[in-house]
Amino acid sequence: MEHLQPSLDISFAQLSEAGRKPENQDTVGARFPEGAALVTKGVAIAIADGVSSSSAARQASQTAVTGILTDYYATPDTWRTGQSANRVIQSLNRYLWSQSQNNVRQEGYLTTLSLLVLKGDKAFVFHVGDSRIYRLRNGQLEQLTRDHNQRIDKNTTYLSRALGADLTLEVDMESLEIERGDLYLLSTDGLHDAVDDKTLTQMLTQTDDLDALCQTLYQTALARGSEDNVSLQLARVNNIGTPSESDAITVLSRLPFPPILNKGQCLDGLTVEKILHESERSQVYLVKNREGVPLVMKTPSPNYSDDAAYIERFVRESWIGARLSNRHVVRVVEPPQTRSCLYYLTEFIPGPTLTQLIRERAPFAVADATELAEQLVAGVRALHRKDTLHQDLKPDNIVIGTQGACLVDFGSCWVAGVEEMASPIAGDKILGTLDYSAPEYRYGGATGPRSDQFSLAVLVYEMLTGKHPYGEAYGKAMSLNQFQKLSYRSSLQFNPLVPVWLDRALEKALSIQPGQRYEALSEWLQDIKRPNPNWLNARHKPLIERHPERVWKLLALTGWAVAAGLLVFVASR
Repeated sequence: MEHLQPSLDISFAQLSEAGRKPENQDTVGARFPEGAALVTKGVAIAIADGVSSSSAARQASQTAVTGILTDYYATPDTWRTGQSANRVIQSLNRYLWSQSQNNVRQEGYLTTLSLLVLKGDKAFVFHVGDSRIYRLRNGQLEQLTRDHNQRIDKNTTYLSRALGADLTLEVDMESLEIERGDLYLLSTDGLHDAVDDKTLTQMLTQTDDLDALCQTLYQTALARGSEDNVSLQLARVNNIGTPSESDAITVLSRLPFPPILNKGQCLDGLTVEKILHESERSQVYLVKNREGVPLVMKTPSPNYSDDAAYIERFVRESWIGARLSNRHVVRVVEPPQTRSCLYYLTEFIPGPTLTQLIRERAPFAVADATELAEQLVAGVRALHRKDTLHQDLKPDNIVIGTQGACLVDFGSCWVAGVEEMASPIAGDKILGTLDYSAPEYRYGGATGPRSDQFSLAVLVYEMLTGKHPYGEAYGKAMSLNQFQKLSYRSSLQFNPLVPVWLDRALEKALSIQPGQRYEALSEWLQDIKRPNPNWLNARHKPLIERHPERVWKLLALTGWAVAAGLLVFVASR
């Protein structure tokens, strides 16, 4: 996970006091990991309030908080946040329940538990009992949890759900997008039963000193007559982190599909300027934010609103783009306000597509084609460094802007690790455009970085010749046998200005068998930019290498001719 760069930044303070009680039965705790764990697991903040009617209340709350902060980080990195936290909470519940059942004093190990996980650009809430989690955003305080209390009469309530109360447990779970400046408050009833929401809001907006704020809230609770333990935690988001794929899907896939938009319509502060593309699978719009900055919005097609695999793949597109930082890969940007529906935004790159340039200018000058190839290799290598294959490199997915070639689509990308994870959703396998995709996608061979290498070589070949290296028959081939019957057509047939050594480099990258291509894109790039000494005399390579099928036909005919001659000779004697 070394390539993941955590940027989540949280300011934090907490306090837990017995208050007017002789014993503090609350427990608070938080864990701030470093490095890859910050990306894969995030920051975990937990608060628990042991049920005071039990003499084991303190042990129960300590077990819950200590257990969740230890065991959550021990779960596999491939598990989604909800899966990891819920399994640990269920395990803790069974342990506390068994302690209650096996205790000779018949003590109940009962406690509330509220857990907040801040990970990437998402917040995950897990809750049992009547401790609480609040969020202050733009001056508005919102309670994110609901109290699991049952009211008997005006003055009597009892806890209807707690860890350790039963062998089975229902955990409230919610996932939300976070924003820079969000302030989260976790509290036990010693605070929130004594201090009303209006007062909490006023106090939370008074100072940025979280430690001082904890003390002020505690003293206010005492002054307002709190008779219980008082515990609270404050977490402010200074900077959001890189979103994880699984958690992006968890949150964004719950959003409704947007309607089909027309020019002039607004969505989340974005005004549609132009419809760039419409297809059965998606819509792409040119939009402007309130500052007049042009952006590109991609929305899912309403045709797939009930297709879980399609939704997962669409959400994955934005996650893939958000992980990349390279000038030859389009940049995914955050919307100006919280999303009301499912879409994602990228920067707008003014300029023609490579399709338009090939139509207008092919064949390109060798220097121009190799310069664009170098830029495309830089973009593709940025994907490969994130263990991602593009799988649909074609002229329509490349825009030529002021900084050169830029990849603008992630709809067919494959991500290592993500594909290996067990998923209840059947994958929606999308194959790249036939004329540009490597043959192994169709005949079932092993795919990898060399598959993208093949597609890049097709692009460069087309820039230099305006043709396909295997002709029209390539798009019809489906089996390995059919592909092996195809012959590479030298680019010199269509453009005599292409150097022989460059043609040989293209031919190698365009080999039908992946193992015969270059081991690395850097090697291929070097061979198309400057002569490989081994290929300077490439015109004189053996006929069997240039046209093996002709050699074998000639040998077969020669064999039959010799055999026929021998028969004639024998018969004449």
